[in-house]
Amino acid sequence: MNWIVFILNAWVLLGLEIGLKDALRIGETPVAPSFVMPLAVVVAIAAPSTSALWACLVLGMTLDLTNALEVTAGTTVRTVLGPYALGYVLAGQLVLTMRGLMMRKNILTVGFLSLFCSLVANIVVTAVFTIRSRYDPAVPFNASDELVWRLVSSLYTGLVGIVLGAVLLPMLGAMGLHIGPARRFARRV
Repeated sequence: MNWIVFILNAWVLLGLEIGLKDALRIGETPVAPSFVMPLAVVVAIAAPSTSALWACLVLGMTLDLTNALEVTAGTTVRTVLGPYALGYVLAGQLVLTMRGLMMRKNILTVGFLSLFCSLVANIVVTAVFTIRSRYDPAVPFNASDELVWRLVSSLYTGLVGIVLGAVLLPMLGAMGLHIGPARRFARRV
């Protein structure tokens, strides 16, 4: 895997996610798509398992560092390193588990897996912040509302994943990744 091209792609998509989050938001709700999740899905579809999980960890950590947690006591914000990182690693493991069942060169596969991986990552993030709000009363976090908004955001991410799949799948060669032919019933010699 070519880590330099991967980091450049991650930098561009993270910039799009941060810059376009308000513009692509649905009304006054916090529903917005993720541009980083389709990259994690595409890498996990084609990369070796250890490289895919490390890439998902890096993407999750960058999201942890850019998404600060608002605190009610004062105007301070806290950066919590871990929820998105853990969620993205679990999402990467989901792709690694399912990639043998998928048509890996299809943009609809990227959209489908982006939807479910985003859902897994958002459930993990919601669970971690809910546990944190139990022992830190300065962090207001309503799990039921967050799960609803994050479910709709996951659907939105799946739609964006279809579009980004059309851009990212042809770039697999530049990232040093290759999707070989399926060899389910190949005879071993």
